[in-house]
Amino acid sequence: MKGIWKIESCTRKGTGDWNEDGLILHQPAHRYGVVDGATGIEPARDPLGRSPGRIAMETVVSTFLGQEDSDSLRFLTLEANRRLRTLMQSYGVDVSDPSRCWSAAHAVVQIREDRLEWVQSGDCKIYAASRDGEVLSLAEDRVKPLDDRVLSRWVEEFEGSRPDGALPEPIREDLRKNRARGNRPGGYPVINGDPALEKYLQSGTLSLKGLSFLLLVTDGMDPRHRDEAEWVRRIGQEGLATMMDELLREERQDDTCARMPRFKVSDDKAGILIRFE
Repeated sequence: MKGIWKIESCTRKGTGDWNEDGLILHQPAHRYGVVDGATGIEPARDPLGRSPGRIAMETVVSTFLGQEDSDSLRFLTLEANRRLRTLMQSYGVDVSDPSRCWSAAHAVVQIREDRLEWVQSGDCKIYAASRDGEVLSLAEDRVKPLDDRVLSRWVEEFEGSRPDGALPEPIREDLRKNRARGNRPGGYPVINGDPALEKYLQSGTLSLKGLSFLLLVTDGMDPRHRDEAEWVRRIGQEGLATMMDELLREERQDDTCARMPRFKVSDDKAGILIRFE
């Protein structure tokens, strides 16, 4: 098995009540991942006060931590999806409507000898950086183009305004429509209890030969105005926590979201950096 030299992992809470981003660190199985939970359009709370996004994230994390080494990442993803569906039904959620479902995006890898198995949903990212500086993104982010169109409309038609502290209703409706595209044609894969996830889930394998490091991040670590490959290389050079905190400082200094247009001042963040010998 290709030697792992060092693993760095960290997470930071954004502006919400709960940190809905989590980490999968299963070292005996060499299984590592990030999970980004999301709450449906009808927020609820469990007896512990947890948000649906937090519950969804914890459901996915616990599934990947609790299963056998031999289970494929696709199998584990679909098992987490099934468990989330059962849990939502126990809370009376209409699981036939994707916009109402609790959900989670994820990016998970498992190192098997000299190859990497990976799986991805939503807008979480997996980057593989080679020793010669090339950066490869292992899965297509099918969420970002949808959200970018809504973001552009918000800036162009509403000048990024937030009447009464909330997004304009047409923008919120656009975001609801995007959410309803989960596991639908023209949409994106997401863990939301819908069995159709199996058709849209992205997964694959990659040789570890020549790799310098792997980076797994939730969308809170999106580089936005930076060059994506250069941003990944900087994380490899300066460390995950250092760059996560740098981005967090920039967001807090831009609390009106004027310099970097975005829907939240600061989104939750989670990442894992795996360096190889």
